[in-house]
Amino acid sequence: MKIYLTGLGIIALFLFGCGGETKEPAKIVRPVKVAKVTSVSSASKSYSGIVIAEQLSNLTFKVSGTIIEMKVDEGQNLQPGQLIAVLDPRDLELQLEAARASYQTAKSKIERNERLLAKQAISQQEFEMARAEFTNAKAKFENAENTLFDTKLVAPFAGFVEKKHVENYQKIQAGEPIIKLVNPNLVNVKFTLPESGINLLRSMTSMQVEFETLKGKKFEAKVKEYVDASPDGSGIPVTVIITDPAFSKFKSQISTGFSCSITINTPGPSGGNQVIAIPVNAVFGDVKANQKSVWIYDSTTKTVSRRSIELGQLLSNKEVEVKSGLTGGETIVVAGVNNIYEGEQVNILEN
Repeated sequence: MKIYLTGLGIIALFLFGCGGETKEPAKIVRPVKVAKVTSVSSASKSYSGIVIAEQLSNLTFKVSGTIIEMKVDEGQNLQPGQLIAVLDPRDLELQLEAARASYQTAKSKIERNERLLAKQAISQQEFEMARAEFTNAKAKFENAENTLFDTKLVAPFAGFVEKKHVENYQKIQAGEPIIKLVNPNLVNVKFTLPESGINLLRSMTSMQVEFETLKGKKFEAKVKEYVDASPDGSGIPVTVIITDPAFSKFKSQISTGFSCSITINTPGPSGGNQVIAIPVNAVFGDVKANQKSVWIYDSTTKTVSRRSIELGQLLSNKEVEVKSGLTGGETIVVAGVNNIYEGEQVNILEN
């Protein structure tokens, strides 16, 4: 019995001692990112684009035939006038010789008839018939010469062979692509603009292009061409040329097919006047009730408080106009807005 009572006493003492040392759970301080509210006088929107060649061509033969010499390979650099491919000329050479013989016969006949006409030995009608025959024979001869010349395909400009469509000893038809020749030194940028954004081009103040392979470097550009309406409902194709002189030393690092970002800058919603702008990620609230809010950060108490705001239009892909509820210089939470509550103390993360 004594042992039993002693055991109960030890257990009670243990429980009492543990209860006396119980600690409150540690308070969780939410990490957030904050930013100063700023005023802007312009708006910008960015779109994804791709680099295209300004000068390119799918080179073809004007005549049909069998390729007997293919002089180039994919990736090869060519100079203007450099031979690309040759067609078997034998049939065309025979046609040229036949045309040459007919031309020489007709030429001799018209020369003889000119002398006879001067002597009034033939009628004017006979002479006109001989002249028509000569003109026809001459045209056929010149066409045969040109056709034979067209059995050789040469580069019309300097560039590289991006694609070779045929091989040696292959029979091809007139107009069938032989190679795709691209000039790498002349590049444009192409992107698709939503039809609702056509006014951006008309009110644009400036434009920059940033390439994926040259992050952090933006080059001034301008619109080369676009259409006022989408041809198939998928958007408006816009072609841009880079005008920035600084681009010349980076041109060798850019090739067709590279991705890029095109930023269009406009005067903004107030025609260039200052407006409050905040990151889109800073806004939260009841979408159905159209109630938008932000968290205001108090640097003294390190706490946040909710404030309702009225939004204007999007100024860019990342910023939105605030019509009322904020003033420049205030600090708001821009990351972590959905994980905090009114009056909560937060921990500021460095950017």
